[in-house]
Amino acid sequence: MPPAPATETAPQTAPPRRPRRHPMEYGRGFWVRLALLALLDAVSVYAAIVLASDGAWLFLAALAVGAVFFNWVYLWPGTRALRWVTPGLILMIAFLVVPILYTFFISFTNWSTGNILNKQQVIDIIESRAFVDRDAPGELYDLYVFRDGDEIRLLLVSGAGDLIFGEPRLRSEEPLEGATQDPNDLGATDEDGDGIPDQIGSFRRLSRAELFALANQIDFEELIVDLPDGIVEVVGLSQGRVVVASRQYRYDETEDVMLDLVNDQRCPPGDTTETRGNFICEDGTVLSPGWVAVIGLSNYSDVLTDPNIRGPFFGVFVWNVVFALMSVVLTFALGLGLALTVQHERFRGKLFFRSMFILPYAVPAFLSILIWQGLLNTQFGQVNELLGNFGVGPVRWLTDPYWAKVAVLLVNTWLGFPYMFLISMGALTSIPAELQEAARVDGAGAFSVFRRITFPLLMVALAPLLIGSFAFNFNNFVIIYLLTTGGPPILNAAV
Repeated sequence: MPPAPATETAPQTAPPRRPRRHPMEYGRGFWVRLALLALLDAVSVYAAIVLASDGAWLFLAALAVGAVFFNWVYLWPGTRALRWVTPGLILMIAFLVVPILYTFFISFTNWSTGNILNKQQVIDIIESRAFVDRDAPGELYDLYVFRDGDEIRLLLVSGAGDLIFGEPRLRSEEPLEGATQDPNDLGATDEDGDGIPDQIGSFRRLSRAELFALANQIDFEELIVDLPDGIVEVVGLSQGRVVVASRQYRYDETEDVMLDLVNDQRCPPGDTTETRGNFICEDGTVLSPGWVAVIGLSNYSDVLTDPNIRGPFFGVFVWNVVFALMSVVLTFALGLGLALTVQHERFRGKLFFRSMFILPYAVPAFLSILIWQGLLNTQFGQVNELLGNFGVGPVRWLTDPYWAKVAVLLVNTWLGFPYMFLISMGALTSIPAELQEAARVDGAGAFSVFRRITFPLLMVALAPLLIGSFAFNFNNFVIIYLLTTGGPPILNAAV
C-alpha cells in the first residue's frame, strides 16, 4: 500500500514584538552623562561670555572647539571607543601639547622681565602715571605733627577746613600706596575746641615744645606725604605745600605713538629687534614696562652668534646632558649591583637589607636634598669634618664649579639608586634560573653569565625605564635649585 502523501503545513510565525531599546542607550549611564554634559555646557557658556568680554578670542575658540568635541564624543552613538580616551587626550593636550607650543612661540618673542604684558595693558599703565612739578606753586596748608611711639603722622589743614592725615616718607624713598586716611574714620577728638584734633586714633598731637625737640632728630623738610593725585611737601615746622600731579603721557591711537606732555616729545614704538615692544622717546628714553612682541629668529641667532650667550648656553647644555647620563649610569650601576648581591642564594638577611636599601626612596626628596646641603657645608658640614680626620682640607662642595657637579651627582645617586634597586630586583626574578644553570654547566663563569645572559635579558625589561630616568634627570630642576641654587655662577656670563 503506497504511503500517504505528506501534507505541507504553513510555518508558524511568532507575533511581532516591539523593538527593545539597547539598555546602554537610554539607561542610567546615559542620563548621568547627559547631566554632566549639561553642567559642562553651562560652565562653557559662562566662560565664553567672560573670555569674549576680555577679548581673549584664541581661548574662546579653543573653548568652543573643546565643548563641541565633548558633546559629539559623549552623545553620538558611533564614538563609544573615543569616550574612554578623551579625558586622557584632553589632559595630554592641556599639560603637554599646549606648554610645548606656547614655549615654542615664546622663543620667537622678546618675553622677558619688563616685557610680559600686552600692548593695551602697557598703554594703560603708562597713561596712569602722574607728574609732580615741585617747582609749581602749591597751596599752603597748616601743619600739625602727631606721634604714637616711634611712628609719626602729619595733619594738614587748609584754609577751608579740609583735612589731610597721612604717613610721611623721606624724599629718597619710594612712594607709599594708601598713605593718607580720613581722620574722622580713625576717631578724631578735639578736646580744647580749637578746631584741630588733639587725638586721632592712637596718635597724639605734639605740643610746640615737643615738636622742636623732635625737629632736632628729624629733618622735616625731607618729609613727603603721598596723595592719590599729588604730594605734600613740608615747609618748615608749621606749613605743608600741596602740589597736584598732572598727566604726563597720552596715547595717540591714530598714529600709534605715546605723547610726552611734560617734555613735549613723541615716543613711537621701537622698530629694531632690541627696542621692539617698547615706546622710545625722541630723547632716547625707553618707557617701561614694555609688551610682548614677535622678534623672529633673533633669540636663536643670539645663541649662535653672541659669544656672551653662546659659551654659557652650550656649556650648561653639555653639563645637563652629562648630568642626566651620569645619573642614570651611577644609580643603575649601584642599584643593580645591590640587587645582584641581595639576590644571591648564599646572601643572608635579604628581607632586612631590602628594607634598608629602599629607605632613601621613602624619604621625600626635598628633605633629603636639604639634609645633604647641610652635610656638604664647607665650614660646618659633617662630610668635611670626616675628611679632616684624614688630613683632607675643607672641600667647597657647593661653591666650587667642579666640586658642585660632584656633589650634585653624589646626592642624585643617593636619591635614585633605591628606584633602580627595586626595578632590578623585579627584573632579576623574571629571568629563568635554568638559563644561568645551563651556562654554568657549559663552563661559563659568573661574569660571563652576567654579561651574556643576565644583563641582555635585564635590558629588555629595563631599557624603557632607563630612558625615562634619563628624561626625568634631564629636566630635574629640584635637586639643582635646592642643593646649589643653580650656582656657582659662571663668571663673565651675560645670562
